[in-house]
Amino acid sequence: MKRKTYKINRIKLFGMLALLLVLLLALFLLARVLLSGDGTTQGTARVTQEPFYTPAPTIVDLYAYFDWTETTNDIAVYDHRADKLVTMSLEEYIVGVVSAEMPAYYDFEALKAQAVASRTYTLYSMAHGGCHTNPDADVCTNSKCCQAYSSHERMQETWGRDYAENYNRVAEAVMYTAGEVLTYNGKLCDALYHACSGGQTEDSENVYANALPYLRGVDSPYEDPMRQEDAEIGFAELVALIAAKYPESGIGEDNVRSEIEIVSTYESGRVETLRLGKTKITGKQARNLFNLRSTMFTIGWSENGIVFHTKGFGHGVGLSQNGANGMAKHGSTYEQILHHYYTDVLITVYGEDGLPDLKHETPDPGEPSLNLNPEG
Repeated sequence: MKRKTYKINRIKLFGMLALLLVLLLALFLLARVLLSGDGTTQGTARVTQEPFYTPAPTIVDLYAYFDWTETTNDIAVYDHRADKLVTMSLEEYIVGVVSAEMPAYYDFEALKAQAVASRTYTLYSMAHGGCHTNPDADVCTNSKCCQAYSSHERMQETWGRDYAENYNRVAEAVMYTAGEVLTYNGKLCDALYHACSGGQTEDSENVYANALPYLRGVDSPYEDPMRQEDAEIGFAELVALIAAKYPESGIGEDNVRSEIEIVSTYESGRVETLRLGKTKITGKQARNLFNLRSTMFTIGWSENGIVFHTKGFGHGVGLSQNGANGMAKHGSTYEQILHHYYTDVLITVYGEDGLPDLKHETPDPGEPSLNLNPEG
């Protein structure tokens, strides 16, 4: 009886061990599935992860997405960073301009307004001689000559992980307004723009030589922030700057406090005339001399030197980018924004059957032109 009992216990023991092994194997396989997500190893999962950047969207894809027939001319763009001439479509160029000239996070209606302004400025410039520093180019990428411009490489560098999202956002704004320009009396406008007006834009003749009827000063009530800045210049540097540019002023460290004053301002609050001792200069000259953000400034003094209290950023003529963003946040459409900052203009599509050869368009000799580049 004892031997028989011993054999039965052994069989049960082996059965229990076999069951335990099966359970352990099942738990091991379950753990692998849970850790890898699809039954593969962690190493394999890392290999199949998506790259840091998604593939760059293209303008051609966006043409198809918006079902818009490509009727834009190719233009010659001088890339001043790469020192080469590049041929691209007008709308592709405008995407690069808006990407460089306005923050991609601005309201979508503001981006659309910027696209129309940039396109108008481009075509106006091309119709009036093109790029002035590169005779073979219609435009260039240097903001000191034409408009700022970002290539795909610079967008990736600037935006990082947000590259694809920001690019598509800007490109959508451009394609939504594709072909749209601003005209006045049937002619393209010199659609100037700037970063921030400080609350009031300026009449063109108060900054440049000509009075253009569509570039009138208007209120810009929704600018936030107002871009206020205090720029302090020490006494020694201040005197040196003035002496180098205006030696006839007679200003020295002993009399500088009493010999600098604002003589007159425009209705907008921008400085018209500044006295530097025996010399009077314009607000624009003062801005360049002292490297100020705008001509909307007042003067104060500290124990170390002069303090310029500035508002706004840029020349103040035409579209205020910050103001456009504020208007958009308060419910304005891009059309309403453009009609606010450009007086009595029309928004039209330039060329029903495609853009004409702009180099063959002869501007009216009597038409006033500011012949200048936009500022940030």
